Amino acid sequence: MSQLIEDIRIATLGAAAGLLSSSVTLLIARIDAYYRWLEAINYDLYDRGVERLWWLPASCWHMLLSIVASLMVHRYLATRIRSPFLLWQVVGITTLFGWGLSLLLVVSLEAVGRGNLNFFMETLSSDEVVLIAKYVSTVFACNVFYGSVMTASSRQYTKQLDSELALDGYGKELLPH
Repeated sequence: MSQLIEDIRIATLGAAAGLLSSSVTLLIARIDAYYRWLEAINYDLYDRGVERLWWLPASCWHMLLSIVASLMVHRYLATRIRSPFLLWQVVGITTLFGWGLSLLLVVSLEAVGRGNLNFFMETLSSDEVVLIAKYVSTVFACNVFYGSVMTASSRQYTKQLDSELALDGYGKELLPH
């Protein structure tokens, strides 16, 4: 039962990380759209704003990928990676790897289903490549922030850190209980 509670706690933290990075990405997209509107440079490309809800499936998929990544990383790598900060960086990289696999699956299905090998090049413009680069950098930045917050505030990691601080490098107790 305690493992289930721990998994629910980790899944909630993963969902919060996914929600944070999706929200910051949407905020950056809205700021870009506003500045494009102020400059009056082809606002049609940035008219896919929040109003059209294009971001809803992407945000839900990102949250799902974040939950799965956090559960996998905490289950299989928590004993190897001692730093909560680095653990959440691995969660972010795993989430982006999940996005890459999803994109590869979509492109592969399009190529097999319709025989269209140029699907990827036809659908992406240079503005969309810039948006993807901003998304990737935002996910990295949000995971840096989120990992820092988790290191500073999470009671899950503070017990582990306190026990590591109480021992020196040779397993001898430094601090009496």
